[in-house]
Amino acid sequence: MIISLSAALALALQSAPVAAPPASGAETQSAPIASLDELPIEQATGPRCAIAFAVVSRWQKSDDPRGADYADLEADGGREFFVQAMAVLMDATGMTREQVSALTFYEVGQLDNPDGEQRLAAMMPACLLLKQSAGL
Repeated sequence: MIISLSAALALALQSAPVAAPPASGAETQSAPIASLDELPIEQATGPRCAIAFAVVSRWQKSDDPRGADYADLEADGGREFFVQAMAVLMDATGMTREQVSALTFYEVGQLDNPDGEQRLAAMMPACLLLKQSAGL
């Protein structure tokens, strides 16, 4: 069954709350965000998938069986997707590398646990489509 990218993203990321768009003329965040849930889904999707790739890649590197169901994300563009997604996040929000790093560690903690593993598994098909559509 073929699912369009936008439909797959909507299904996989439906648990992500949609934040209100920034006020007109406001292109950057005035304060760092603590969670991707604070961003509109359009800004949160790439970083959310990038973080999912990082978690799975870490599992794969440590021979954790949770990473066995996925292609090698290190060799298959996961790292490049992560770098690009975080650069876009920094440009869109005005966050610093340190702020993005803190956000990433928080989000990894949300996925690298039994409840988060289910969310990650639900997200991965759409995230892999997103990575593929980015040419990675």
